[in-house]
Amino acid sequence: MEPSTGPDATSAARGFASSHERQEEATTQATQTPEQAATPVGITIKHKSSATYDLTLTVEKAPPSLQLPPQQVYSISTAFHADFLVDDKKPDVVLISSDRVLFYAHQSFLLSVSNNTFNGLLSIDAIGTIAGSTAGSLCVVVPVGSVLFNVALHTIYGMSCQQFKPPFDMLLQAVQILKTFGIAIDQFLGRDTPLYNHIVAETPPIPIEVFLVAAENNLDALAVATSAHLHSLGLSKVTEEMAVRMGPTYFKRLMWLHMERTGYLEQLLLVAPRPHEDTAECGMVERRGFNQAWTLAVGNLMWTVRPDMPVDVLRSTLCSIEQRAKCNECKRSLHARVQDIVVNWSTNAKY
Repeated sequence: MEPSTGPDATSAARGFASSHERQEEATTQATQTPEQAATPVGITIKHKSSATYDLTLTVEKAPPSLQLPPQQVYSISTAFHADFLVDDKKPDVVLISSDRVLFYAHQSFLLSVSNNTFNGLLSIDAIGTIAGSTAGSLCVVVPVGSVLFNVALHTIYGMSCQQFKPPFDMLLQAVQILKTFGIAIDQFLGRDTPLYNHIVAETPPIPIEVFLVAAENNLDALAVATSAHLHSLGLSKVTEEMAVRMGPTYFKRLMWLHMERTGYLEQLLLVAPRPHEDTAECGMVERRGFNQAWTLAVGNLMWTVRPDMPVDVLRSTLCSIEQRAKCNECKRSLHARVQDIVVNWSTNAKY
């Protein structure tokens, strides 16, 4: 029977976050140098003559000796160290990244949130082949770099990794890594989860990449949040490869977003300033030139209307006809209509 990946596992992960963030902060302050502040690496372990390495940490009780692969230098994660507690339980497995950083974790918890025994790395057959593995000293090599694995492991434990400032592309790559380890990304990357908030908080350097990752993994909340950055994307720039990654549903949604925004702006522009009652100085004849100027200005905008039309362009183009107004009432009506268009376009247009 495959381990459960239901809501209980996700809730447990989120419950760990607050207490472990405090542990992480304290450990990071105790072990990091300024150069290490942006990395998940803490204490360095030097190579000894034998195959056994003594891991010495600045904690109350040092971890047991581990049987590590014969490499020159290892480092310990400042977040996932030997005193990283979950429900008052210490780690019982050490995950070693491809660049030799040690991440202490909890085997039972990882199995509870993975539907493939962590890509088979924690299966009974795999563990049985690890020579010298005993309780509390199990070491498993993970074929992932430490920066990327740090993002993934923080996500699994329901913790934020923003303090490490990982490159933005690592946040997106973490989605695939989580899937590889059998993690239900719809639960761990839903709205208001740490990785979701981290991605949304960053100004996406290439928002279409975020949208593509969200679309191909059916992460609806992330796709909606990212779509606000895609108003300037010309649909003609969507390549065949992008369309395939989006799939028909999200490609259609992107097209409709652009069409609905441009259609909404066109509807706003079709409503002219409200005419006032005839006065001695401004009647129907005097307003004719003003109305023609409005129609011409709107016509020019219609030719260039786009989903990301700047409000400054709208305001400057429409207000330029003020000189054609024959009275103060016409001017007030013009400014009121322009302000209404700008406010509605800024706040009510679909995002």
